[in-house]
Amino acid sequence: MRAGRILAATIGAAALGLGTTIVVATPASAASCTAKALETVVIRATKSTGGTGLAQLNKGQSAPADCTMYYGTSSYEKCGIVSKRWVKVTRSGVTGYVVGTCVIVDRD
Repeated sequence: MRAGRILAATIGAAALGLGTTIVVATPASAASCTAKALETVVIRATKSTGGTGLAQLNKGQSAPADCTMYYGTSSYEKCGIVSKRWVKVTRSGVTGYVVGTCVIVDRD
């Protein structure tokens, strides 16, 4: 790995000396997703049904979501399914977690 860093630094220094623009490859930015509520859900501060309610996402409403599925420490039963899954959403400037069984998450 050290040899790779040295090579990259050498190439970078050579390119700068020639006035060349360097484009650094970064990992693809996180994909964006949208969560649509199948039922009205509470946006909570933590991944727990006992977490402080911050806002709500009403049935049929959508909100930007993190494409990652999160897991709480305890199970819940919502929308007829027992699970530990949570989805991180942002609604009206509030970011928190909603139960994953009551939303459909689609990649944008």
